[in-house]
Amino acid sequence: LLEKSRVIRQAPGERCYHIFYQMTSDYKPELKPALLLDRPMRDYWFVAQAELTVDGMNDTEEFQLTDEAFDILHFSPEEKMNCYRLMSAHMHIGIMKFKQRPREEQAEPDGTDEAEKAAQMYGVDTEELLKSFTHPRVKVGTEWVNKGQNVEQVTWAVGAMGKAIYARVFNWLVKKCNNTLDQKGIPRDYFIGVLDIAGFEIFDVSFTLHLFYMTSSWTRKIP
Repeated sequence: LLEKSRVIRQAPGERCYHIFYQMTSDYKPELKPALLLDRPMRDYWFVAQAELTVDGMNDTEEFQLTDEAFDILHFSPEEKMNCYRLMSAHMHIGIMKFKQRPREEQAEPDGTDEAEKAAQMYGVDTEELLKSFTHPRVKVGTEWVNKGQNVEQVTWAVGAMGKAIYARVFNWLVKKCNNTLDQKGIPRDYFIGVLDIAGFEIFDVSFTLHLFYMTSSWTRKIP
């Protein structure tokens, strides 16, 4: 299961998904200008709330493996670049700024630099992108109307869109990989299943107790 919350928020000691840090590594120095990533990594709020590096992990080497894996799994150069563009757009929308209009419950853009970069990466019009956050279309009865949003509502909308797009890219990647690796009619008599029960380590207390319960539970079920 995809942990969508990590896309916009990281707990202490964690970092966001590795691709964001790989893209800004030195493996493809021409990529950052192409993706309009011209700020220090720490500025990109959606992916920089906690750790930026992982001990023992070289993001430059890992990005080379990721980039080559796209080719091995028959992704076209355009498909690969579009994935990178969508990830960079996510970084840009995370630092868009909005402000409240005086004496109104209505948000408006506080500068458009990052919105313009995000729109370019998404392939959409900047004004339409901003309008979708500040005046989204909602259905009232049988009619569609534009609804005004305050700053808090806009902030939630930006985060929700970021998570939704990342989830859709993730699902598309999985389907694409499955299609490439499909045995096309060859029977599958055996398979390898992987069980991931990580997660208890994020608790502040009683990790050992939780681990004991999990181990005991599995011991009872395995003959």
